[in-house]
Amino acid sequence: MRDVMPEVMPRTRTLFVSLLLLSIPVFAEHALHVVVGITDTYLANHLVPTHGLTGGALDKAHATNAAAGAAVGSIAYVLWFLGLVVAGIGTGATAIIARATGSRHKRLANKVAGQAILCAAIAGLVVGVTLYLCAGPIARAAHLPADATDYFQQYVRILAWGLPFAVVMFTANACLRGSGDTITPAVAMMTVDVVNFVLSVGLMYGMFYLPKLGFNGIAIGTCVAYIVGGVLQFVVLLWGRKNLKLYVHRLKPEWLTIKRILRIGIPAGSEGVVWWVANFAVLSVVNTLGSVSATAHNLAIRVESFSFMSGFAVATAVATLVGQKLGAGKPDEARRAAWLGFALGGGIMTLLGVTFILFSTQWASLFTDDPAVQKLTAQCLFATGFIQCGMAAAINFGSALRGAGDTVAAMLASLSSVIIFRCVAVLVAGQLGFSLGQIWIILSAELFIRGLLMMSRFASGKWVHAKV
Repeated sequence: MRDVMPEVMPRTRTLFVSLLLLSIPVFAEHALHVVVGITDTYLANHLVPTHGLTGGALDKAHATNAAAGAAVGSIAYVLWFLGLVVAGIGTGATAIIARATGSRHKRLANKVAGQAILCAAIAGLVVGVTLYLCAGPIARAAHLPADATDYFQQYVRILAWGLPFAVVMFTANACLRGSGDTITPAVAMMTVDVVNFVLSVGLMYGMFYLPKLGFNGIAIGTCVAYIVGGVLQFVVLLWGRKNLKLYVHRLKPEWLTIKRILRIGIPAGSEGVVWWVANFAVLSVVNTLGSVSATAHNLAIRVESFSFMSGFAVATAVATLVGQKLGAGKPDEARRAAWLGFALGGGIMTLLGVTFILFSTQWASLFTDDPAVQKLTAQCLFATGFIQCGMAAAINFGSALRGAGDTVAAMLASLSSVIIFRCVAVLVAGQLGFSLGQIWIILSAELFIRGLLMMSRFASGKWVHAKV
């Protein structure tokens, strides 16, 4: 035992340092992205200034702001769907490129990157056209209040023009992270977020010599930022990084490589689609409670993102390390990396969960001056504060399984929890007239259960033998 410990501890320290170096850029990226998302939410919830208003004028302004806030909250689900498209491609690309990088098979990594970008461009175009044409039906399916529907449709139809570029950007990021480069995607996303922030604020209020466009300015800022990001990352891949480069001839379809990417990615994408459908069902139930509940639901998610962004940052590094260590024939180090990731990400998320419990009202008051919205938001944050450690397990070990290529098992573990506890239970709760706070208790319980399932699958060790 004494002989083993001196060997294990340096390897553990090395893994921990690698984990930090990979996750810190992703964390910085997510932090800025969360700030931009919260800015969009803040802008929507302050579309009509309330300072100096009283009586009916104040009530009308609050109603308009709540409608715009509800629309932006529902837009978050559209952007989430975009992430699912990327997951169907990016998860497979990340897993294969990570293995190829670990085994020093650079040609395979470059080939996979080319095919992933090709798939991303096609998928992004299809999604963009579909969302543009279906903005109205989507708004109706979400049961948005009538006063929020117009805002939603305006935003989606503007955003649709940038979605092909967004899918290419996110897929390029997935490829680079698989190669061990988390800095380039972080810099690219920070650039995108800065452009988004400046344009959204400028176009809404008419600042920085830009025209004053009101609510549409928020959507235009996001759309232009995605276009900038897509072009930027495509050029970066063409230029090449240390372990990865996009060659034009690699954009010609190679069906065996595409099949290999999708064999891993489709289970992850399918898991995400069911997860999205379940949450869209949750959204439709919440929206039937009115604009105040819909806005509070969105704000609670935005605040909670301060916690889970740290979990996702560490989990991104975990996926890369697990794939690379397996490619290098070091499954023990892959296992150790995942548990270290849970200790780091889970620790941060648990601490933030404590603040949600103790300071839920203060968190809510940062983003809205509407007392009714504040009260409901605080109830949601109080409920989710208790399960941040469980959510961290779901994020971390789910990412580790996907990094290993064990996406089918991750899908089954996730879907069993999502379908039974998130989708069915919330729909029943809606029929029984549950409040938003009670619905969030159900959502929180589901996340905790999913964390246990993901941790159990990882602890079994069967992911070591997954084929990519």
